[in-house]
Amino acid sequence: MLNHEIGKRGELLAQKHLKEAGYEIITVNYRCRLGEIDIIASKDNYIIFIEVKTRRNNNYGLPYESVSTVKQKRIRKVAAYYLKVNNIFQGDCRFDVVSIERNGMDYICEIIQDAF
Repeated sequence: MLNHEIGKRGELLAQKHLKEAGYEIITVNYRCRLGEIDIIASKDNYIIFIEVKTRRNNNYGLPYESVSTVKQKRIRKVAAYYLKVNNIFQGDCRFDVVSIERNGMDYICEIIQDAF
C-alpha cells in the first residue's frame, strides 16, 4: 500500500474514532495558502485542530512523534487563519493529534488531546 493510501485510510479511521469519542467533525483537509489541517472538529465547547499521523510500523518512531515543531507552527498559523476568516473570536481551541499504528491487519488509534 502506498504512503498516500495509508494516510487516506488513517484519516478515515481517525474520523470514525473521533466521532465515537464524541467529536463533531466540522471539516476535513482544510487548506489555505498557509498550509493544511487534517481535521477540524468541536467537542465540549472547544474548536479542535487535529493532525492525523499513520505509520505502518514503528521503525522510525511512533506516529505522533513525527509532528515536528515546524509542523506545529504551521498548523497554528493555519488555525489562526481559519478562526479569522470564519469570524471566530471567542471560545477555546486546542490542538490534538490522532496517532494510528498498524498492528498486523488491525489499527491502533489513539487521540492525544492538547498535544501541542
